[in-house]
Amino acid sequence: MCLVAVFFRVVEDAPLVVGANREEAYARGGEPPQRLDARLRAVGGRDPTAGGTWLGVNERGVLIAVTNRRRTQLPVQPRSRGLLARELLDCPSAAAAVELATRELDSNRYAGCNFLCADAERLVVLHAGDWLRVRPLPSGIHVLTNHDVNDASDRRLAHAQWWLHQRDYRTSRDCTTALQELCAQTGNLDAPIVLRGNDRGTVSSSILALRPSLAESTYLHAQGAPDCTPYRNCSELLREIAPVGSDE
Repeated sequence: MCLVAVFFRVVEDAPLVVGANREEAYARGGEPPQRLDARLRAVGGRDPTAGGTWLGVNERGVLIAVTNRRRTQLPVQPRSRGLLARELLDCPSAAAAVELATRELDSNRYAGCNFLCADAERLVVLHAGDWLRVRPLPSGIHVLTNHDVNDASDRRLAHAQWWLHQRDYRTSRDCTTALQELCAQTGNLDAPIVLRGNDRGTVSSSILALRPSLAESTYLHAQGAPDCTPYRNCSELLREIAPVGSDE
């Protein structure tokens, strides 16, 4: 199970602020943020097995995230959802990413998943389980795990929603500070944010604040469980892919 928390058009200086904990088998933890270029320049973590990503952003400010989801009937040879995420990072807008994701996820080639496609103008979650649902979301704070977005029946999600709503947010720094604290929580009885199991658990955490200028945006990453691994500033990667010749 992964967890993605989103501030969409909540603060003026950053239309999109995202915090994500990745849960995976420890043997498949994933590589830290790096360039993921194809037709468009992009950055994000990289899955060492299939080469895909679970969270990335491209030079146009389009952010893509994917979580698992239950599906009753699996394809015989499912295609990598992480590779689809990389393909969506070649889209110039969230609207274009949603269009491509809808076509792909309706093709019966993928295991169950949730895809989040976002930019400064639009936030959409696609639920691809036993059927496909496309859900545009309004401005506000949203949380996604392996179920429906903002599904309060998921106790971990409900705790994250409740906890994030206890604060006032004036700037993106307020949002990123809150997300660092949330993503590192190990308590909450049966709803910890950091998960630890025998062979799988929280393997990394990323926080992004995407401002109108990509070169002035923030990318923090912990290559390990964030309760015991400090976040490293990876914002230079965003400066590397910022549009050439702009005022960024």
